[in-house]
Amino acid sequence: MGIKYKDFLPDARLKIPEARVGDFHIEYGVIHKGEIVHNYYPAGFFHYDKLSTNFPFIKLLQGGKLWMSDSPAEQNQVILPAILAQGEVLVVGLGIGLFVLRVKKFNKTISRLTIVEKHQEVADLVYNYVKNSTTSIVIDDGETYLKSQGKKFDFIYIDVWDSVTAPLSEMELWVDFAQNRLNPGGIVVCWLQELYNRVKSKLPKEPIRSTALFVNTPCIVCGKVLRADYAGLCMDCADTLGVSELFIGK
Repeated sequence: MGIKYKDFLPDARLKIPEARVGDFHIEYGVIHKGEIVHNYYPAGFFHYDKLSTNFPFIKLLQGGKLWMSDSPAEQNQVILPAILAQGEVLVVGLGIGLFVLRVKKFNKTISRLTIVEKHQEVADLVYNYVKNSTTSIVIDDGETYLKSQGKKFDFIYIDVWDSVTAPLSEMELWVDFAQNRLNPGGIVVCWLQELYNRVKSKLPKEPIRSTALFVNTPCIVCGKVLRADYAGLCMDCADTLGVSELFIGK
């Protein structure tokens, strides 16, 4: 059975108008009925779904570069972090505010939610349409804010990447930055943390030789089946994740 628009949050598209501020702009689009879309299970699995209805969505772009949308996959990617959030919450990266909307829908345990957004233009486009009585926003570079002294948080969610294949080492670096702003017993979660945890669990401890090219199980990131096996990844995803050196052979 195909996925339907009503199964997701229409809030973002309904509240954020098409507009342009500086290099950034909000743009509407439609994924049409019958199209196959890349979707995401919150447990950390990409998969493909067929749309049973038209799916209106919005995009946040900088020039021609897509930073975020409210596609089915991206909506599902913030479900688990939104459920895990607790107490004083820090969000690094506003995007189109999907995390804020998901927290409002699924989580009643947070006391305050502080958003750090690097670009004033993004805040001007989005924040007034997703804010609520628990939210506040700070315009600052995320890394600078995390490294500075100040308020501590019980839960920190970091979403500063535009690609699902951000290097693992970069994600780990941001988690280290966040420790400075974390209360004892607090939690740091990055965008697609579940997927990255799956990737890390499959990586070999020592360099090994990858298999030859053949039809394999789908790459756990992009779904490619005609591939060499890099512990569940294709060569391209292993390379962009920064782990291909583990498969150079002996």
